[in-house]
Amino acid sequence: MNIVAVRRFVRTIAIVLLPACARPQTGAAPARFALPAGTELVDGPSGRPDATSALLDRVGQSDYALLGEVHDNPIDHEVRAALINALASVHPAIVFEQFGESDAPIPPPPTSGDRLEAWLDAHGFDRTGWKWPLHRPVVLAAIAHARSLWGANVSREAVTPVVMAGGSESAVPDSLRQLVKQTPLGDAARAVLDSELVEGHCHQLPNEMIPGMRMAQVVRDAAMVRALLLASRDGPAWLIAGNGHVRNDVAVPRLLRAAAPNARVVTLGILERDENGGPPEASERRMYDFVIITPRTQRPDPCAQLRRSR
Repeated sequence: MNIVAVRRFVRTIAIVLLPACARPQTGAAPARFALPAGTELVDGPSGRPDATSALLDRVGQSDYALLGEVHDNPIDHEVRAALINALASVHPAIVFEQFGESDAPIPPPPTSGDRLEAWLDAHGFDRTGWKWPLHRPVVLAAIAHARSLWGANVSREAVTPVVMAGGSESAVPDSLRQLVKQTPLGDAARAVLDSELVEGHCHQLPNEMIPGMRMAQVVRDAAMVRALLLASRDGPAWLIAGNGHVRNDVAVPRLLRAAAPNARVVTLGILERDENGGPPEASERRMYDFVIITPRTQRPDPCAQLRRSR
């Protein structure tokens, strides 16, 4: 879990579990799709190079496509915008982690370009926190081609009781509890999330805070599942979210497959090369069905300021 994701750990949202059924292939042949220079597509489990046609086929035929990102890497948003444009004929509903949660689709923005930022603000998009306009390409592509737009970001105030309850399910909102309880985390999954939380907090997170933070992360994933289920009532739904939310082992796919066991789900992680220019580790790559490997964004050490303040 990266620092931006950690700052957004507190969220909760009502959920309605809806039945999922297989759908016929949607849309016509996709438009041309090419990866930017310096990136490559690989099969997640094997690490073997893969063709963009394979990614287009899987995403285009899916009921749910979960598209990850490193939040501050501009290439990630350009790649997903290109994917939405290439599969424009699918017209998926698109759920954004970055918009405030909603029980109905987000109304489309005004047609005049100077009103876009006001529209973002009105629907819970934290432009400062998400470093707008980094997400501009993928947001504009979704506006142009999505069947509907949805938000899955729940307020800090709504999830604070979950954190303070120390991991107890008693603090999970009633509307989310069924989903959380029907797919409990095993020991291995808890260990993974705990490790991510500790690392994301620069190893400064008090031990007593970990269970509550872990449950808050599960609630956040459940909120995204709820939005996907609502959005998919009349066609496929895609998720735009951080890589940590779309990994197959401990995040949205785990809950989504339990809620919609017959659905076709595909995950795409967009991972950076390591500091020496090498590919991401196999253990990270295997969390996703497909992986797009990108150059590493230059960024300051996120833990340096915390170390100076102590």
